[in-house]
Amino acid sequence: MEATETERPESTALRVALPGWLAALRSPVLLGAVLFIAASLALRALILRDSYFVEDDLLFVGNAYENDLTLDFVTRVHKGHFMPGAIALTWVLSRIAPYDWLLVAGVTFVAQALLGVLVLRLLRTLFGTRPAILPPLTLFLFSPLTVPAFGWWAAAINAIPLQLALALALTDQVRFTRGEGARYGWRALAWCVAGMAFSTKGVFAAFLLYALTTAFLGDRETGWIRSMLGEVRRHWRLWSVHVMAIAAYTIVYLSRMGTAPGEGASVPKPGVAVDLVSRMLGRTFPSGAVGGPVTWTPTPTGGLADPSDLMVAASWAGLAAVVVVTVLYRRRALRAWIVLAGYLLFADAIPTVIARGSYTALVGAETRYVADAVLVLALCLGFALLPVKGETGAYRRPLPASSRLVAGLSAGAYLVLSVISIETYRATLSGDRVRAYLDTAAAQLAAAPDNVVIYPTPLPDDIVLPWNGERRLSNRLLAPLARPAVRVRMAHPEPSHEARAFDRNGRLVRMSVFGFFATPGKNERCIPVVNGAAVFPEAVSFGGPATAGALAYTAGRPVSVTVEVGEERIVLNLQETPLGLIHFPVRGVSRGIRIVMDDPAAPVCMTGVALGVPVAEGEQPSPP
Repeated sequence: MEATETERPESTALRVALPGWLAALRSPVLLGAVLFIAASLALRALILRDSYFVEDDLLFVGNAYENDLTLDFVTRVHKGHFMPGAIALTWVLSRIAPYDWLLVAGVTFVAQALLGVLVLRLLRTLFGTRPAILPPLTLFLFSPLTVPAFGWWAAAINAIPLQLALALALTDQVRFTRGEGARYGWRALAWCVAGMAFSTKGVFAAFLLYALTTAFLGDRETGWIRSMLGEVRRHWRLWSVHVMAIAAYTIVYLSRMGTAPGEGASVPKPGVAVDLVSRMLGRTFPSGAVGGPVTWTPTPTGGLADPSDLMVAASWAGLAAVVVVTVLYRRRALRAWIVLAGYLLFADAIPTVIARGSYTALVGAETRYVADAVLVLALCLGFALLPVKGETGAYRRPLPASSRLVAGLSAGAYLVLSVISIETYRATLSGDRVRAYLDTAAAQLAAAPDNVVIYPTPLPDDIVLPWNGERRLSNRLLAPLARPAVRVRMAHPEPSHEARAFDRNGRLVRMSVFGFFATPGKNERCIPVVNGAAVFPEAVSFGGPATAGALAYTAGRPVSVTVEVGEERIVLNLQETPLGLIHFPVRGVSRGIRIVMDDPAAPVCMTGVALGVPVAEGEQPSPP
């Protein structure tokens, strides 16, 4: 019998079609970019882990529970900032869950991740998918200058949306200049307006677009000045609307300045202004631009840049070398550095001087005031090194063979220095104090009965600074932690024999009054009552929510007395209690207090009268 060979069917290869975005990761450049983005986010996650609510963050939560989401509310100026979008965002997040750091940090983290992706897209749109876009991307992702604003919620709601708007506007502007459609120009305008809604620096977005368009994206061969004039002639409608949007924003801002009296724009002191700018542009920005400052001065909101003189000198030397080399080899590189210098001066330095230059130059060490310039720095570095798509004759002379090695070593050194700076900054963070205080206050409010009477007291100085005035009172900042019934009573405390106040650790304790205090004279058991009243002309009431009085007494039966402070009349119902003490709110502003016995024959003996500010028993008020 003959053996026969059976034929096997040909094997078929299994092919799986990957999604476009995943298939793109086959590109080493894109894969490297994604890994850089992921690594930067890992570092920033540690920053968020060690950060917590601080200072203005608490004010935003208090504002959210004191106001409805109205046009009047979102257009109020906050410490010189006109940012309706940011205020609306803080209102929504606060109303979803007050003082929920996980929620706030999650939103911040997602926004930062989106920003990294959008900046990568912008660099690819400008220069193509080439290895040379990784250094500018790395500079942006790992810059220590952006980290303090990222970890502080009140700064992040300005800085991150502004950078998102800039990245989106510039991407659409590039597509508009390449003739892909007029709609991209109008979309770029819309993103500029969106940036203004979150930060006053958004008004400079249009100027940045115009400068980069005329320097690199439009007619490059006719000269920069001619390119500027030609751009206005060709697209005068678009740029006119940009100007009108800026004008409208400015008019609304100026009309709403009265909502934040005494804050924001002011006439700077020359000495302070010079010192501020020299710190900001002479030390903080240059050291941060190369990966510094390495060392920080701890503050309640994190750290202030405190580079050593050696770090500053090395930074300037490195930056000068980059500028000189790029100008020597790259045509039009000087334009990029002029754009960066102009942005730093007009968008960062001058507005900061106008807003903060009347009281301290130390704000020049706060990196949040130049955080937005990091994106501009990364783009200008790209323009100074690389030709944009379609650009010919970009270089004056051939690049040396060692240029790639030098660029790689420089990027590596920057990465190492930046990681060190970010980690030393993280060492200055500690949200334990505020977290413990708010957790304690929340637990105390949850356990308090519905009829609890809590008088407003300022939060401790190491949580909210005294210069915030009445905005730092507990009836505003801690009320969001209370259930609605208690929240209302916190806003309107009433006379009480069991008044409570928050101590410096967030516990509800017995209340005391610090200020004027009167007791019976020598050899007297009771304060004298003449013609049915006791008068204390030396007592002073400053009024407002943080003024209260106290009356210590003994009474044989329930009786009422009327306390007169200026035009204000407060009726107190006295009764026998273990302490024989009643507290009462005082709103009127006046000198002198008069206590009238409604029944002169009643057996009442006043043993003490106080008028001043409410404080936790055993504590003293913080200085104003």
